[in-house]
Amino acid sequence: MVQQPNRNRRKRRRLLATELYGLVLTGGASSRMGRDKAEITYGQQPQWRAAADILAPICVRTHWSCTAKQRDDWGIGEAGILDQVPGHGPASGMHAAFLRASDVAWIVIGCDYPCVETQDIRRLLAARMPGVDAVTFLNHETTEIEPMISLWEPAAVQHFVQRFAAGEYSPRRILQSCKLVTVMPREQQVLHNRNSPRE
Repeated sequence: MVQQPNRNRRKRRRLLATELYGLVLTGGASSRMGRDKAEITYGQQPQWRAAADILAPICVRTHWSCTAKQRDDWGIGEAGILDQVPGHGPASGMHAAFLRASDVAWIVIGCDYPCVETQDIRRLLAARMPGVDAVTFLNHETTEIEPMISLWEPAAVQHFVQRFAAGEYSPRRILQSCKLVTVMPREQQVLHNRNSPRE
């Protein structure tokens, strides 16, 4: 009876030892906003930098899913990841990042969530457990999960790559097909993304 808790603790230690990478999704066309959403400043930094700063205390390295122009303008070099299979929105960016490192856990965050803070990402980390492949927020207003602020364990990363190759380009549907845990945000505003000047 004593061995089972010990085994669970060992599994959790192995889980927590998995390297965490961060991915900031910035490469969208921003047609509704009328300008590059990643360049908008809500606080002291443009969103492409602010989102990375949120991940910095947690992730061993952070990458940006971006265009070649963004990569060059921002001077981020190899940390900028270009789509390998373009044309599928955020899924293309996630696919390119997950191909680069499929044996680590990834925290994915869209650049257009200005109310997200490091404490919110820590809520995802706190929900990690053996046997769970992904963690995301549940939007109680829409009853939908939020794939643009989510944690993907290596099993979910590999599952995403397989589903993408099979022609599934919806991060939400792929996430729903994982062994998933959802958590509630500390406040609903955290999940409000800004896609137009009115927002």
